[in-house]
Amino acid sequence: MAVSECPECTCHIPIPPDASAGDFLECPDCGASLRIKSVFPPIFEKVSGD
Repeated sequence: MAVSECPECTCHIPIPPDASAGDFLECPDCGASLRIKSVFPPIFEKVSGD
């Protein structure tokens, strides 16, 4: 399973095997809303709350 860091708090978050680029999830540590920017390599980007 691929793992990436939360861009907000650097928590290591596993990417579910059925996830695709563009999917959204929440950091279990800081609660930041994240979008999967890339599955390979695994990269998250923070979703703006604006």
